[in-house]
Amino acid sequence: MKLTLGTVQFGMDYGVQGGRQPSREKVNEMLSLALDRGIDHFDTAMAYGNAQEVLGSYREKHPDRADGMRIISKLAPMAFAEKPRAEWRDTVLGNVTESLQKLKVKKLEAFLFHNSEYIFDEAAVSALTSACTEKLAEWAGVSIYTPREAMKALEYEEIEVIQIPYNVFDQRLDKCGFFEKAKEKGVEIYARSSLLQGLIMMDPEQLPQRMQFAKRYIESFHSICREYEISPLRAAVGYAGNHYGIDYVVFGVDNKAQMQEYLSMQEETVPAELVKAIQKTFEDVEERLVNPVLWNK
Repeated sequence: MKLTLGTVQFGMDYGVQGGRQPSREKVNEMLSLALDRGIDHFDTAMAYGNAQEVLGSYREKHPDRADGMRIISKLAPMAFAEKPRAEWRDTVLGNVTESLQKLKVKKLEAFLFHNSEYIFDEAAVSALTSACTEKLAEWAGVSIYTPREAMKALEYEEIEVIQIPYNVFDQRLDKCGFFEKAKEKGVEIYARSSLLQGLIMMDPEQLPQRMQFAKRYIESFHSICREYEISPLRAAVGYAGNHYGIDYVVFGVDNKAQMQEYLSMQEETVPAELVKAIQKTFEDVEERLVNPVLWNK
């Protein structure tokens, strides 16, 4: 299993459990530990508070480590709002240049759409790829939320990186043939949300009122984990990490102990029987469980 360190927690408070942004000192310790243990991919975004500045500060203080960091960032979610199409290319180049300056890096591993709706506009995709033609990013890509967006992204030769939501409750992309087509095209797949913003790890009895609909699903998952004598964290991350169509699992941490637990899972595999039990149990779940946008509705 290959891991990519997500940095949203480093730039803002994040997660359904009310996670708190760690101090700069603690973030630096976690970044050093990740690099020491072979993690060299880092996922960030314009929209992640001051996460890009935090990474840039670390790189500036540790120039000996900087060259080993492959950083993925994303276009501001509403970058093209109220702007004429003629300005979109300049908007992309302005955004990516700003990210490079904050990150203290000359070139990104990949630059993605954060707003997945842009994938339906060919002019937007063309503008995004200017980051690559100008050699400011190696690859262009998109962070998607739905199977419709994922399948659309695969229609473009220019899109070579796709970040997807994937977890024990979410089989939507398995059912629509996304992974087979992505493999066929050689698109690199990053899976985020393996813990569904922390929801999967929560005590079912401690769910906020608005999330009570998720209680039975979490109880079922935890019951499966007890049956196979595996922790919910290892089961959830391993389920995504051992998927044949996923190249990297994007994970986030608040502290060094969490980081060490993720690192300990890099060489692990989960039992095939566990995977089958999860797939069978959650073959048909309600849409709002796997789409956080709907949690407040």
